[in-house]
Amino acid sequence: MSMAKRRSFLIASLLVSGMALAQSQQAIRDQIFGETDVVKKHADTLNAKMLAPGVYAEGLELYVSAGETLEKGKDLDRVREEVGEAKGHFQHSVEAAELAQVTFANALAARKAAETAESAKYAEREWGKAEESLVSAAETLEGGNLKKAGNSAVDVEKLYREAEAKSVNSKAKATK
Repeated sequence: MSMAKRRSFLIASLLVSGMALAQSQQAIRDQIFGETDVVKKHADTLNAKMLAPGVYAEGLELYVSAGETLEKGKDLDRVREEVGEAKGHFQHSVEAAELAQVTFANALAARKAAETAESAKYAEREWGKAEESLVSAAETLEGGNLKKAGNSAVDVEKLYREAEAKSVNSKAKATK
């Protein structure tokens, strides 16, 4: 076998070995993270990052840490532990987000209308204030104060309606 053929064979072998290793690492990741990925995706679908900010952030921190530990090839037991804890936080964030969707139904409808009116673009300050207020109300709800969160939701709805109105007016002025 010529030197060029040997070199080509060696390179091809290394590429195949590298691909096999990458596939086995992905399989390990999928096995360890699989259930948690499903719960996280559900939490993301429910906008738990905004509607259950505290518990979602705790889950995400553990999830990222576990991913980094796995990438470094370190302690798999620690990875499994962190992924399990992250899954619990994400499950809790799903429950909290579902409660928030009921508690903040009118505010979320107003948010959707403001979003449709492109308030983030045309009424940036008002949109930002409404978003901050929604997160604050969600944190109150997470803390267990349903009554205060419900009262805050009324204010949040008004803020989104104001953002929507300003956005509609700004867009109308822009088209004149």
